[in-house]
Amino acid sequence: MSFLKRKNFYKGRENVVYNIDGASFGMDDRLVEAIRDSIRAKAEQRSLVIPRLPRVAGRILQLSQDPDVQVNKVTEAVMSDPVLAARVLSIANSAANGANVKGLDAAILRLGLRKLRDLVFAESVQAKVFPARGYRNLLEQSLQLSLGAAVACEAISKISGLERDSAFLVGLLHDIGKPTLVHTILEYERKNDGQSMGEELVELVLSQLHEEIGAYVLEQWGMPPDAVEAARAHHRYNESNEAPVHRTIYAANLVCQHLGVGDIQRDVPFNLEPAFLDLKLSDREQVDQVVSAISRDVDNLMAGMKGNAPNRA
Repeated sequence: MSFLKRKNFYKGRENVVYNIDGASFGMDDRLVEAIRDSIRAKAEQRSLVIPRLPRVAGRILQLSQDPDVQVNKVTEAVMSDPVLAARVLSIANSAANGANVKGLDAAILRLGLRKLRDLVFAESVQAKVFPARGYRNLLEQSLQLSLGAAVACEAISKISGLERDSAFLVGLLHDIGKPTLVHTILEYERKNDGQSMGEELVELVLSQLHEEIGAYVLEQWGMPPDAVEAARAHHRYNESNEAPVHRTIYAANLVCQHLGVGDIQRDVPFNLEPAFLDLKLSDREQVDQVVSAISRDVDNLMAGMKGNAPNRA
């Protein structure tokens, strides 16, 4: 089952010629196919340029996998980024219910290592991965969806017992293929005298490739297998044969669509009940409470990160 309305035919501006890997194409389906084949070839050859895993995020991920890690090691990693350190202190004080948290050691102990890891990745992904020189609207929608899915996955994991350790990361990183592809397309445009391919064509490439390229990026980053698999197939779902991570990200995406987060479209009308039933959650009142909590937490997260809260239908 697909979330996206995948377009099967594209016809763009006439008399525009693009060169992709030495071959020329007009603005039609052949150009889309050439870009797709070129990107896949680069990935197979390990020559596709991908965003670098932010250094602090990588270090925190490494430390979070050590059950005997000492807090001073974590503090040292966070202190290497003064902006992030200030953000950690701010959030720790917000969570302290009026108490004053002094110092990063105390802030990290209050938040916990898993919460700190999720915070560092959310801040780093927003600042280092999603910004681009073009197609900002597409990336803003994808960032909103990533933040929304992170919150939704975490909330769903708490009541379903699925993916407890990596739920937030699964949601946050599942759409990482989109900014990677946008950066790649901008490089193709640069090599073609800056001619814009146009948002419609870029959307088409993203819809066809972002899952497999997202999985490729996360594999290169050394991310947990659950996060890789969620990125690889979050728009394909089979109720009778799906791993917990796929059921979780599927339900999270449905909740985000229901709340108007990002820009997911479906070919048919939907309701939330089937996805929650598959998670063994049949209490409608409980589901409504979870969705309301997700809506509130998504708005709070985006406001805290200076993002734009999504409009509510």
